Amino acid sequence: WLKPSAQITNEVAATFKIMVRKVASKGTGDASPTSESTKFRSDSSGTSPKEVPAKPIVYDPNLWYIHGSSYDLHEFVDKHPGGRMAILTGRGRDCTALFESYHPWNDKHRKILRAYGPAPPPPDPFYEEIKAGIREAFPEGCGSTKMRLHAKIGLAAAWSFMMWLFFAVATPLSSLLAGCLVATVATRMSHEGGHWQVSRKEWVNRLSLFLGFFPVGPSMCWYYQHVVSHHVSTNQDKDAEKDVDVEYIWIADKLPGWMKALSLPGIFIGAVVEIGVKRMIVDLLIRGHVGGHKVDYRLGGILIEIPLWCFLHYMFGPSMLCYVCMWLTAGAIFVPCSQVAHVILYPDSDKHESWAKMQIAESVDFASESDFWFHVAFGLTTQIEHHLFPGIGHHCYDTCRKITRKVCAKHGVHHSDVSASTAFGALWTRLVAATPAALLM
Repeated sequence: WLKPSAQITNEVAATFKIMVRKVASKGTGDASPTSESTKFRSDSSGTSPKEVPAKPIVYDPNLWYIHGSSYDLHEFVDKHPGGRMAILTGRGRDCTALFESYHPWNDKHRKILRAYGPAPPPPDPFYEEIKAGIREAFPEGCGSTKMRLHAKIGLAAAWSFMMWLFFAVATPLSSLLAGCLVATVATRMSHEGGHWQVSRKEWVNRLSLFLGFFPVGPSMCWYYQHVVSHHVSTNQDKDAEKDVDVEYIWIADKLPGWMKALSLPGIFIGAVVEIGVKRMIVDLLIRGHVGGHKVDYRLGGILIEIPLWCFLHYMFGPSMLCYVCMWLTAGAIFVPCSQVAHVILYPDSDKHESWAKMQIAESVDFASESDFWFHVAFGLTTQIEHHLFPGIGHHCYDTCRKITRKVCAKHGVHHSDVSASTAFGALWTRLVAATPAALLM
């Protein structure tokens, strides 16, 4: 059994030392992918990033890798305030980004980590300054930022209506309407449940995640795609572990604009199939990884949820035509509203000094003061703040946005906050002309 203070395995340590020597001798900006402080260092040489993806790092499935060191945290799992599943999500992977972004309220997580291995490095001063503003704005801490009761009641009622339309009425027309609710209501439930925003009780968040994603696929498909892959590696595709959301952009960029415009209905349907059924079969069950992020079959009851989801949809699901109708309208709302905040900036070849600055550079706030777009875009209008503080409820992000903008202005960091027309116009340009939205900079 591995000791609590165990260091990175010999193979990883050797790789790290070799890469550090290369950095020192060549100044290329390459470094260990297990270290946030080196992965996002600025590149003063002006060289372009390598086109060949990095080789996968071999992680011990029973260790947590944080800031380049490994820890055995099994003794702390049952003590973790956020619940077992949240901390077990980081097991067997580099969980530096999860460690930093889900603990904005104090430095207890850093003190606890010292009891199980090397002390983590000092926090990013820029990120820490934003966190200090968040703590001042919400002095009651974590519990005061969870989803409000009236939002829970409203989402539960709308979800029940959606399920009745799709599984009970089960006509093409009712399925089209159900698809709209899948995008605007069910997505919020799965998204905010997956980020532990709904409640401080783990089972409430897990239930919200499961029920919200149920019409589309097993909820762990979404959890791995969004929480583990997208949030950790936003818009990044050069490393072994990448953002699965931009996995197929290169294919779309090779097609003529008119073809992409005409194929939009197929894109809408295909995107929902991709994040649900395809993710389940190909990525979770066959490949065993999502965007290079290895699947831990011990996490989240995944081996129970998959057959349960298949059984329930086989026994009680409507006709295939109804599924296609639901996928169509769900995708028509989900695809543009989920991609507008990130894909319009892809690809960005810049090197970033820290993970926090990378998240700000790769995200856009749009229509941030509009209640209409907040509900249509299932709460995703303040993506910069959401990526910096994924565990904080969406209703708090307007306050977080003002704090983040102030700190960014102080340090000369660009913070994109644009209108809905500008953002969706940039998305259309990105889709048709394959041109990143330089106008936002």
